[in-house]
Amino acid sequence: MFANNIPVEDFANRIAYCQQEAAARGLSGLMVWSRGGGAFDRYADVDYLANYYQQRCYLPDNPPFWSGRSHCVLLIPPTSAPVLLVSSPEYQEHLITVKDVRFSPDLPRLCFETLKELGMADGNIGLIGGDVLPYSLSTRLNEYLPELTLTPMDFLLSTIRSVKTEREQESIREAARIGSKAMDILMRNVSADKTESEVIAPAIEYIISQGAVLYFVVTNSGSKAYFAHSSDFPGYDHVNKLENGDLFKVDLIIAYEGYLSDFGRTTVVGGEATAIQRDMLNLVTAACEHVIKQIEPGRLVKNLCQSGDQFLLDHGVGFSSVQTDPNVTYAAYPPHWGHGLGMTWEQPYFTSEEEVIIQAGMCIAIEKALYRQDVGTVFFEQNLLVTETGIELLTTTEKIWI
Repeated sequence: MFANNIPVEDFANRIAYCQQEAAARGLSGLMVWSRGGGAFDRYADVDYLANYYQQRCYLPDNPPFWSGRSHCVLLIPPTSAPVLLVSSPEYQEHLITVKDVRFSPDLPRLCFETLKELGMADGNIGLIGGDVLPYSLSTRLNEYLPELTLTPMDFLLSTIRSVKTEREQESIREAARIGSKAMDILMRNVSADKTESEVIAPAIEYIISQGAVLYFVVTNSGSKAYFAHSSDFPGYDHVNKLENGDLFKVDLIIAYEGYLSDFGRTTVVGGEATAIQRDMLNLVTAACEHVIKQIEPGRLVKNLCQSGDQFLLDHGVGFSSVQTDPNVTYAAYPPHWGHGLGMTWEQPYFTSEEEVIIQAGMCIAIEKALYRQDVGTVFFEQNLLVTETGIELLTTTEKIWI
């Protein structure tokens, strides 16, 4: 959510695009749901269209006092102005780019009444963000509007969000600057006799001081490290102390004005790597750079991924899902080379079957992890913007920390 220099024209163009696409498909309009409440996984759709984040946390419905907490819905009719429906009366009206904002403690009924007012109460309307429309709310909407048909239309936004405007790129660069500095603080704080949580704490303090939020951070360490994280919750270990010679890896995701920085690094506690650890660290870094140097407008994503896979194969990396041979370094989960990056993880997804063509203005994260039994996992990830001639590297933290 932009707090200043709000690109009002960009938001108007996005609404116009949605109206044109809905009309072209014979829809009576679009219904866009998002969820906030202190979480950062599904706020993007309404934020992208209205510059609004629903801050109040989720609570189970408790009529007549509240309903739909942490949720909001943007209704976009075919030709008239959109209407934003919120589940809390606390919002910064001067920042929201939609002029008509309405609140009710009974969000489903407000949605029903507004749909009728806008002429969207029957026929077929497009649904964006249906995965965050709670069953309890959708059931009540069905009771109010039994004749209404909802058609999933998430692809409308996923398509246009993949190419970033100049204002979006400003926020992405600032997110990467904050993330890079935080990663530098974190990696310089790695030492024996600290827990993973003690290592990452100063970096989190810096992130908050810069006006960003921590989306999540996951760490893992030691020769047994296989998964991305050492603890399912909170994602890092606050009990066991690091030891010299341990691998330590981190994946750090933050958001600034709603835009993500998502990258990771690996080191060896104490800085002295074994030959195998050093080889794995150099290889995972070289593999990602092999893919990155080929990125430019016009390239097919699947070709970049196939090139990366071949690079690993040429260096003896195994791709088996059974990763138990201590003499083999394996490509670890997840089985991709990265993804688009913006207000969330976006298109294109870097898999060997992805047909998307790289365009200038895309923000991309390139990543890979390698695993070896009794050694552990190494991980490397970079963020970049695609330019007219190549890339602008956003994550500036040192690559190798041994």
